[in-house]
Amino acid sequence: MTSSPARALIFDCDGVLADTERYGHLPAFNQTFAEFGLPVRWSVAEYREKVRIGGGKERLASLLTPEFVTAAGLPADPARQRAEVAAWHRRKTEIYTGLVASGAVPPRPGIARIVAAALAGGWTLAVASTSAEVSVRATLERAVGADHARAVAVFAGDIVAHKKPAPDIYRLALDSLGVPAPLAVVVEDSRNGLLAATGAGLACVITVNDFTAGEDFSEAALVVSSLGDPDGERTDVLANRSRATPGGWITLADLASVMPGSAQPVAAVPPNQGAPMPTASFGDVEVVVRTIAQVSVDNEKAFGDLDAVVGDGDFGYSMARGFELVLQDWDSFDRADIGTFLKKVAVVITSRIGGTSGPLWGTAFLRAGATAGTADELEPAQVVAMLRAAITGIKARGKSDVGDKTLLDALVPAVDTIEEQIGLGRDAATTLRAAAATARERAEATRSMQAMRGRASYTGERSIGTLDAGAVAVAVMFEALAERWPESPVQS
Repeated sequence: MTSSPARALIFDCDGVLADTERYGHLPAFNQTFAEFGLPVRWSVAEYREKVRIGGGKERLASLLTPEFVTAAGLPADPARQRAEVAAWHRRKTEIYTGLVASGAVPPRPGIARIVAAALAGGWTLAVASTSAEVSVRATLERAVGADHARAVAVFAGDIVAHKKPAPDIYRLALDSLGVPAPLAVVVEDSRNGLLAATGAGLACVITVNDFTAGEDFSEAALVVSSLGDPDGERTDVLANRSRATPGGWITLADLASVMPGSAQPVAAVPPNQGAPMPTASFGDVEVVVRTIAQVSVDNEKAFGDLDAVVGDGDFGYSMARGFELVLQDWDSFDRADIGTFLKKVAVVITSRIGGTSGPLWGTAFLRAGATAGTADELEPAQVVAMLRAAITGIKARGKSDVGDKTLLDALVPAVDTIEEQIGLGRDAATTLRAAAATARERAEATRSMQAMRGRASYTGERSIGTLDAGAVAVAVMFEALAERWPESPVQS
């Protein structure tokens, strides 16, 4: 039996991966003009018109009117003029990559999240841009990190004869990736990019920016303000001509719904993956609980050391002692149904884990158990509902939310990823791998946050630069589950 081809997600670079036009290319062009003594500086309004021209060299060449050539003292010979433009462009690229490396060019919301989820889900990823390849690679690495950037194919610069709005670069990408157009989606930000994508037969999502918001995107399947993030900027849907039903941020499932091929559910499952996620058995639930407990015991020192940096250092000890008792009492828990089992575990956790961790984790298990009720197996939607109930309980008990530098910063995006993967028809092992990747990424992102809850919040800005122990614990738990899941569930 032949396996179905993987889906592909292809990004433009400028204005899509990062806010490159305003914070990168425009200042780089103007610095280049100053260094070469050219009598021009582009304002934001003037540059808004220049971005309609595909390619940096092409934008520079648009300066070469007879009046400008005379004023700048440039040679009249076209070949020597092309050489001048090439020299300007080389220097402009150097300035631009320096700006990207310095952090002056902010990545756009949702890019890192979507790339991580797509790679974890087995999608093929690429960037197709008219910018110079060195600039594209620098922007990509800054936006998604070096490890993820290495997994993304790049088609850029003069690799094709005709630049956007010609469809050449997207046709080349499809041919090189070996993915049929109905199973690919493009994220663009401009009309030129939209015409290039649709000209290659590709569905296109537009994320507008300051320079392109007023352009005509009538051929786009979906037009949004940005991809958005659960803990950051939210998505505004400006136009929707697809089957996608976006919420506060664009998900991988939304992007899949934009593809013409998404109407064929079997094609949604990439090669080397099993059937869509089945119902979860009582044994599966036991595997999850036992894994969480074992991770807490095994990582007592690691979690405690993380917590001690700006907290009181008791997180690792408290978690280990509480879940140690869960393991000790394992055989005695009432297993009348999943809900009863989880509630009994919650009682042990709440009574035995000290500090704030006991009430938080106990509430999570209690809410999950109440949602499961008398079930002895769970549909995928019930699994998500239980996780959402646990999150709601943690938020209420801890008076915290995403962005406060707590375990929620890893848990909420991981559950979002689980829901995305279920919607895409992924099996349990693939779903857990994707959730683990998201949890790890978002746990690492707590390093740049200021703690707003717990003892760490007393340190104020000194908490910036440290990892949240709870978020890291969630990531390690998901990673352990992803590693364990291919094994047969341990029966009670």
